[in-house]
Amino acid sequence: MQHKIIVIMGNFFLITLLICSSCSNKEPYIIEYKNIKGYVIGKEVCNTDETKDYWLIDFTYGTNNLKVGDTLLLNGNTYTNVLKTKELDPQLKTNGLKVSIDYNSISPNKVTTTGCSVTTPSIYQLKEVTIQNQFEIR
Repeated sequence: MQHKIIVIMGNFFLITLLICSSCSNKEPYIIEYKNIKGYVIGKEVCNTDETKDYWLIDFTYGTNNLKVGDTLLLNGNTYTNVLKTKELDPQLKTNGLKVSIDYNSISPNKVTTTGCSVTTPSIYQLKEVTIQNQFEIR
């Protein structure tokens, strides 16, 4: 009986040691992303299913934004830091809305939308942002 207790306690000690040693000296997993803030300024018109269209965001809100986008003339207005994305949350798809975007990457080259299903598409050659998180700024 006493031998069984010693074996059980030894096993418990060994399992505890393994669990503790596997957790020590490890940094928490951190997702790498950057943040940028801007205004929703419109969308491309390319598909009959509008959920597949790119949305345009001018990232000039605030003072710490990097110059990552392109200049765009849209409806008589010139925007200076515009990117496009297909990942914009439906609740944020409102022109003039201020948004905060956490992003993983921005395409190094401008993206040309292809395969449009409408007769007169309205598309723009702009870099594309890959969104990690997105929020409305109030």
